[in-house]
Amino acid sequence: MTDIIEGLKLIKLNSIRIDEPDDPSYPYKLEANLSPPELMQVAFVMLHGGSEEMVVRAMTREALDQFIEVNDLRRHPRLRRMIITGPKGTREEIKP
Repeated sequence: MTDIIEGLKLIKLNSIRIDEPDDPSYPYKLEANLSPPELMQVAFVMLHGGSEEMVVRAMTREALDQFIEVNDLRRHPRLRRMIITGPKGTREEIKP
């Protein structure tokens, strides 16, 4: 997640305590739910709850797809589900 992709905004990542106000002016939204890191499950659950949650907003679907590809989210070993919503109520749910 260190690569800079224009037109993206990280709204939430509970594992590093980012929790910004939602910004609907970015029309595409990615919500990802991942299981806790295997070697830190107990500590992670005590600090952050049972899931790592990420919310990213994007100006374009292409920027969001680039973020997913750069971070290999579709094949991430801890991915439980990923939901992409877009303008006019479009919705795509991705499960491993």
